[in-house]
Amino acid sequence: MKKTLLARRWCGITNRHGMKYDVKEAGWNYYMNQFSAGIGIVQLKKLDKMNLLRKKIAKRYETELRVEQKIPFTDDCSYHLYWIQTKNRNSFIKNMQESGIEVGIHYKPIHKMTMYNSHNILPITEHVTKVIVTLPIHPNLTENDIDHIIKTANKFAR
Repeated sequence: MKKTLLARRWCGITNRHGMKYDVKEAGWNYYMNQFSAGIGIVQLKKLDKMNLLRKKIAKRYETELRVEQKIPFTDDCSYHLYWIQTKNRNSFIKNMQESGIEVGIHYKPIHKMTMYNSHNILPITEHVTKVIVTLPIHPNLTENDIDHIIKTANKFAR
């Protein structure tokens, strides 16, 4: 029973190792308790300000990142993630991490997860999933952090 609850507690995500994971069955998203609800109410009051900070960072990324592909800037996006495409993702991730920058891979294609194992061939999705990387874009980044991320990404994304 414990194993089942652990697997289902976070949207069914299992077998998580670093940035790799699988979904074997449908799960839940039960993070809410009274303490979390109280924090959430306070955080909602800051939402517009935090989204503006993310947009400011996204605008800098769009302007200053010299990468082949990146998320286009638009005012109607919250930028909870900011993705770029790289030619050698594994090398890029390793170099960014060695430079003190945590990057991510969002999201694994759903048709490749055990639960959905559809055997469909989706060539565009499968290509993008091999080259896409997300950069830090949270509101707590300083100008120095953003400068470092841009400089380092430009150095290693080629």
